[in-house]
Amino acid sequence: MTPLQYLHCSTEIWGALFCTVFIVVSIIIKHFDSVRTRKLIALMFCAMELMLNDSLAWFFRGDDTPEGFYLVRVTNYSAFFFAFLLIPLVAEYLSYIVSKNSGYKDAAWLYIEWGLSITGIILITVNIFYPFLYSFDENNIYYRLTYAYLPAVIACLGLVISFAANISSLKYINKSEKITYLASMMLIFIAAIAQIFFYGISYIYLSLVISAMLFFISYIHSYMEYNVEKEKQLAEEKLLLINQQIQPHFIFNSLSLIRHLCMKAPEEAIETINEFSGYLRSSTDFFNEPECIPVTKELELVRHYIFLEQKRFGKSISVEYDITDTDFEIPPFAVQTTVENAIKHGLRASRIENGIIRISSGADEKNHIITIEDNGAGFDAHMAGTDDQDGSHTGIRNTSKRLEVMCSGSLSIESQPGKGTVVTIMIPKKKG
Repeated sequence: MTPLQYLHCSTEIWGALFCTVFIVVSIIIKHFDSVRTRKLIALMFCAMELMLNDSLAWFFRGDDTPEGFYLVRVTNYSAFFFAFLLIPLVAEYLSYIVSKNSGYKDAAWLYIEWGLSITGIILITVNIFYPFLYSFDENNIYYRLTYAYLPAVIACLGLVISFAANISSLKYINKSEKITYLASMMLIFIAAIAQIFFYGISYIYLSLVISAMLFFISYIHSYMEYNVEKEKQLAEEKLLLINQQIQPHFIFNSLSLIRHLCMKAPEEAIETINEFSGYLRSSTDFFNEPECIPVTKELELVRHYIFLEQKRFGKSISVEYDITDTDFEIPPFAVQTTVENAIKHGLRASRIENGIIRISSGADEKNHIITIEDNGAGFDAHMAGTDDQDGSHTGIRNTSKRLEVMCSGSLSIESQPGKGTVVTIMIPKKKG
């Protein structure tokens, strides 16, 4: 091989290797932004295939064996194919970032980008049968034909459309993403122009891979910012949770109950003291937990809490358990806060004499599922976030946030006034 062939092969193989590493890392941290991650992985995979095929095209260039004859043609076609496919994938990725931050969505220009990509693929496919872009001489060496500039023109046109469609929305994206966007557009545009006038180096291919690397660096930067924001949010939620859980009224009511039982029923008083001690011990331990805890520990806290509430309100509150799945973790107080909300704003608000709380756990193919159901006052679930003067929905909203941030979980509510409430907590199963 010539020095130029060695240069291309080594550069593009390293590019393909980097893209592979980027794909693996992106898969590992995909919970950061699953849609953005999928688009980045598609972009990186396309860039990797582009680099591999172009490096093989350079490696077998001039190989006049029967195998070399076909390999050169297949790899050159594949390199063009993935280069054209990369145009709309880059556009899709950039469009997603802009639209997510700005809220502005206009897919019309993306159809144009895909149209340009398909046009390019059609051109290189036609070129197989009727060469007009490129061909190969008797030594199996690639050379340009009359309309060889068309692929570069298509690339430039795609860049211009992408830039024009997003320029007004750049103010909505952060600094690193803006620098990446502008740098990649400029780099690919210059490379496309250079490709028209200079022959011998795949300027566009190299610029596309460098741009892909810039996108990944920006992605990692955004991921780091996400983690910082996540830690900040968790810290704020933890302070708020501590303030919510350390409730003087609940403690005073429990102590008053114990004092009453000491005079009327000493044995019940001892049992109640043990339950109250267990509640305080579990609550205190949970405050020191930075991550999720086994659901069995959470349910133990719930049992302590319900026992104390049943002692206070007697037979007006009963509980039913149907626990079939305990092999997972959950944010501290996620179930307890929901049960507390059901008793305080569901059963007690309706002053129902036969209040029932049903707590169940199970699983489907993708999620661990906990449901907390009561037959209390209920409410209009659609109004839960609009009118909350009594704070009845604050704990639910905070629990929902912690589920999402700490374990990618979710919380949903079904409720009707006078008919009770069902709260469903879903925790994605861990893969592997």
